[in-house]
Amino acid sequence: MSAQTQQGEGSGSPASFEAARMQLARLHASPESQLRDLWLQLADIAARALHVERVGVWILADENRALRCRYLLQFSSQQVFQGAVLRAQDFPSYFQALEQQRTIAADHAPDATTTGELRASYLEPLGITSLLDAPIYVSGKVAGVVCHEHIGAPRTWTEAESDFAATVADTIARVYGEYEHRHAETALESYQRHLMELHRMEALGRMAAGVAHDFRGIVSIALGFTELIRRVPNLAPQADHYAQRVIDALQRGQTLTQEIMSFGKDDPVSPRVLDVGAALSKCSHMFRVLLGAGIRLRVRSSGPVSRVFMDAAQFERMMLNLVLNARDAMPSGGDLDIDYEDAIVGDEDDERATYVAIYVRDSGAGMDEMTRLNAFKPFFTTKGDRGTGLGLVIVDQIVARAGGRVKIDSEVGRGTTLQIYLPRIAGAVR
Repeated sequence: MSAQTQQGEGSGSPASFEAARMQLARLHASPESQLRDLWLQLADIAARALHVERVGVWILADENRALRCRYLLQFSSQQVFQGAVLRAQDFPSYFQALEQQRTIAADHAPDATTTGELRASYLEPLGITSLLDAPIYVSGKVAGVVCHEHIGAPRTWTEAESDFAATVADTIARVYGEYEHRHAETALESYQRHLMELHRMEALGRMAAGVAHDFRGIVSIALGFTELIRRVPNLAPQADHYAQRVIDALQRGQTLTQEIMSFGKDDPVSPRVLDVGAALSKCSHMFRVLLGAGIRLRVRSSGPVSRVFMDAAQFERMMLNLVLNARDAMPSGGDLDIDYEDAIVGDEDDERATYVAIYVRDSGAGMDEMTRLNAFKPFFTTKGDRGTGLGLVIVDQIVARAGGRVKIDSEVGRGTTLQIYLPRIAGAVR
């Protein structure tokens, strides 16, 4: 059944809903079953019964401060997306609605009070006009949500459809509970542990940011007086030279304090469906200017690349930090390749999944084992007073908040490759 056919058929009959409920009732987690297979069977049943194009299951994470996409099925193409993150501070009205309503039936989702804040970032880029979402309850508390996303002319959800969406959510809670009872370790738990580690680092960052705020004021005063010294008439050349050295040091101090203050914040951002290729193309000219003539930059893809869900400014900052790190690793020049593609990789629970992979490869000196092990620790740097020790920490923070992960492949004398894996939210732009 094509997506167009589904969208034109409208609501299912009572008999079709009853048949779908029977199919849902037969879903059980056995010792041999894979959670992914169970989810996809369920999503297929829901998509056919409700005649929708996309069905997604999102689970609360990070102490209920975020929803992470466990699985999302695009019915017409049978593509599966997973791992994207919605944060409560970015979409507060939607998270509030999950706590207050048994189903969120948004006939015209871009204008609804519950889902309108998703309009520019999620709904319009994907062509979604109507949403039918149902919270997933586990032990009486909201544990996630199942989302039924309609593409095409807006539609009015019936009471029967809302009731069926609630049944889907209840089935998910049951299947998920059965699976978790047999499998203690999941990719979601691995993600939670990584977030907890980031939160510990952010707590350190917040304490440091308080000191940095006051220190920035002192640095600014010292910088101002040093500039005044340079304006003294008939200043001796040697004094002017030393004053410039002081200014250089103070400017590095300003850079460090700004990085520390930024690292200590967790402000709302503006995530949206992002075309990675277009975003990299936009940044490439800036990268070439920063790298200079001695470093050859190549930005390449192996074909159409899926879209991700993250803040465009955060994506640019992530790439800028990686490019500057690569530049510093090649003081005598070299090659910097940025390759990106859809890549199937093993998840933390050995489940295979497709991510948007970005590989930033430099031909620099490479890292020894100690440097690799400490690269993501705050304030660790091999650059002396030229480095803040926060560049890769901030990259890791940005990627983790988007639901992805970072890996380093490096050896002394053989260069370094930073591997960024970002969860897909939709297929490539056609």
